[in-house]
Amino acid sequence: MSSVGKILRTEREKQGITLQEISDATNIKKKYLEDVENDDYDSIPGTVFVKGFIRNYGNFLALDGTALVEMYKSSVEVRVPRPEVRTVATVKKSKVAAEAVHKKTRQGKWPEILIIAGIVIFFLLILWIMM
Repeated sequence: MSSVGKILRTEREKQGITLQEISDATNIKKKYLEDVENDDYDSIPGTVFVKGFIRNYGNFLALDGTALVEMYKSSVEVRVPRPEVRTVATVKKSKVAAEAVHKKTRQGKWPEILIIAGIVIFFLLILWIMM
């Protein structure tokens, strides 16, 4: 029994199409197309993407993409997808704290001045009404 990858590779080579041409037409990275052809699904992040890549690749080659996905499902055990690992830049706490202090001091004393001015105006208004 042939695997999904072998079927796709054989049909692609029979039609004389390069992986780059398929990548350009389907917007699937060439690396992922190579992984599908080699039946190396662990390097593709998630089974949903694998199924979509197989379906689109098969349909592009005028094969039944849905049947290829069913063949993939029956040949591969249910597995836990390996999460994609990305590096995250760490932010130093001192920089965050300095930015918070900067934001606080940037406002200055305007909130306090406005509150005091409002109270003074309120009392002046009361005095003016009482006269």
